[in-house]
This record gives sequence, C-alpha cells and structure tokens, in this order.
Amino acid sequence: MTWNWLSPTRLFFGNGAIAGNYEEMKALGKRALIVTGKGGSAVRNGSLQDLCQALSDCNISWEIFREVEANPSVETVRRGAAAAREAQTEFIAGLGGGSPLDAAKAIAVLAINDITDEELFAVRFTAALPMVAVPTTAGTGSEVTPYSILTYHAIENKKSIFSPAIIPAIAYIDPAYTRDIPFNITADTAVDAYSHALEGYLAVKSNPMSDLIAREALRISGTELKLLASGTNPGTAGREALIYASTLAGLVISQTGTSIPHAMGYPLTHFKGVPHGRANGILMPAYLAFTLRKSGNPRVMEALQCSGFGSLQEFQKIMRDLCGPVPQCSDHEQARFIEICSKAKNLSNNIVRPSQQDLALILRESLQA
Repeated sequence: MTWNWLSPTRLFFGNGAIAGNYEEMKALGKRALIVTGKGGSAVRNGSLQDLCQALSDCNISWEIFREVEANPSVETVRRGAAAAREAQTEFIAGLGGGSPLDAAKAIAVLAINDITDEELFAVRFTAALPMVAVPTTAGTGSEVTPYSILTYHAIENKKSIFSPAIIPAIAYIDPAYTRDIPFNITADTAVDAYSHALEGYLAVKSNPMSDLIAREALRISGTELKLLASGTNPGTAGREALIYASTLAGLVISQTGTSIPHAMGYPLTHFKGVPHGRANGILMPAYLAFTLRKSGNPRVMEALQCSGFGSLQEFQKIMRDLCGPVPQCSDHEQARFIEICSKAKNLSNNIVRPSQQDLALILRESLQA
C-alpha cells in the first residue's frame, strides 16, 4: 500500500466561525482583497459584514472586488488581479459559492505572476498570494481544494488550474450563511457535493484515506438528497450536514480528482446554461451504469449502498426528481459536446476509461431521462 496526502488548510467549522477565530488572518498580511459575486448574496447572508468586521479587528485594510459571475471567466479574474495589484494586496479572501472561491484562487496567482492564459492553465507558476476562503453554499468544497475552474472562451469550455499553491490557508465554514439559499440552488449544490464524493470513490487515484472520507460524505449527502427530492427544505441541522458533507467531498477530490461527470458536464453548463451540479446529476446515473457494465467493479454498488440507495434505479429517480427536465440537444450539439469533453484529462481517472462511443452513449442516455 503506497499513497500520500496533502491538506494544509486550517479549518474552522461552525456558527460564528469567523468571529471566533479571526486573529488567524493576522499572519497573512495587512492588506486584503475580498473577492465575491455580483449578486449581493454575501451582503444578504451577513458573511461580508462578518468578514469586514474581522479584518477591521485585525487592523487589516481591504478592498472589495464584486465582479465575479457564475462560471467565472479568465477575463474576470484578470480584472480582479489588476485590482489586487493596484491595492498592493497581500492576501485574497474569497467569499461566496464555488465561483467566487475559484475566481479568488486564480486572482491570487495572477496578482503576482505575469503569465499568459496558456501558462496559467499549464501551471507555469510556483507561488500565489495566500488565501482565506469563506464558502456560502454547500457544494464545491473549493475551500479545501487545489483547483480553480474557469470559463475559457478560447476552447469554448471550462478548464481547471491545479496547484497546491492555490489551496486556501484558512477556511471559515459557517452553516448559518447557507440558511436562506433558494431551494433550487440548495439542490444543485448538494448534487455537486455528492458527485465529488462519488467520483472520488470511483477514481483511479483513490486511496484508503480518501475512501474513508468519501464514504462518510456519501452517507450524509445521500440522506440529504432524499429529503431534498421529497421537497423538504433543510432546517438548521440539514444545512449543517450539507456544508459538512461538501467540505468532506472537497477533501476527497483534493486527493483523487474528478472524472467522467465533470468532464462531460462542463459543455452542458457552457453551451446550455445548466448549473454545474445539475449537469453532473443529469449524467451520474448513466455514468454509474456504464462503469458497472464495463468494469463489474463492486465499488459502484458500495457507493450507492453507502448513500442509502438500494439500486441504481432508485438513484436515477432521485436524480431525475432533483435535476428536472434535461436540456434539448441536437445530434450535432451532442457530437460537438463529445468532441470537446473527449479531450479532458480526468476521463482517465475513472476505474474504467470510456471511449468516445461510450461517452456518446452516456450522453444520449442522460438526455433521454
């Protein structure tokens, strides 16, 4: 047995996580750039006020970059990096869902590295500004991962940056910030977190430690997904469970990476506007059926059983209930999506690698749901 583990983020979990532990930020510098989304949710849920108060209490000055859109683009993070340089920023504080956190990571790189887009994605850098992460949705686990996922218009798709240099130094995970998230976003992000745990459990790069965490994330997420599929809006305990499972799943993919649903889901998001987690959910039943059919690996059914699903059919029904109608895609669009996603490196991370014909079948079955 040979494996390794890297998880350097200092985690603070629970209500009042920032207020009770803000002095940890003093070691990161005296000037911060807060990176958050356009929509204003950070104001409404109180997280921005809590973070600004904490920075003030630490005698840290800050500027706010509020331009991050859903599925942030390279162009947006370059504007954020320019703002960071102008403010002589010493660390970045990402605040929001996966999009602001991913954008913050790329800004942390570009603020101190004069590199092209191609060099950014090729990880032609060795350092980034330190980062604080404050997640306000329960889905991406970006607060503990070495990934930044950006929309890269040059390839008409999303593309990832992978580097230990962008793992946040500190994460403040407060379930209270998620309590007023609309039901549809709660469901989409919960499915995203589940996909991380599932893909990580079935990844070539899985290891005994990631398996242990993945099973716990699957157990918690499976329970919550069933409740969401029944139309139950999470209460306080449910919100805590969802963001805890999301962080666990983030720890999993930090070590294992993702695989087929993420590779195939990005074109659905880019071209059809399907939210990321929902795109994964549309694809997961057919992905599991393919993996089971081609490999016969017992881990597929183990994952479902850990999640509390008695069969693949039950899981498929839950995903249909949560994800709703599938997007309409012509044969030409499907062929284009397969052409794009077949270039993704993480396709080889599944316990059985799909051919282009396999990918076409997975997509076709998913869109017939």
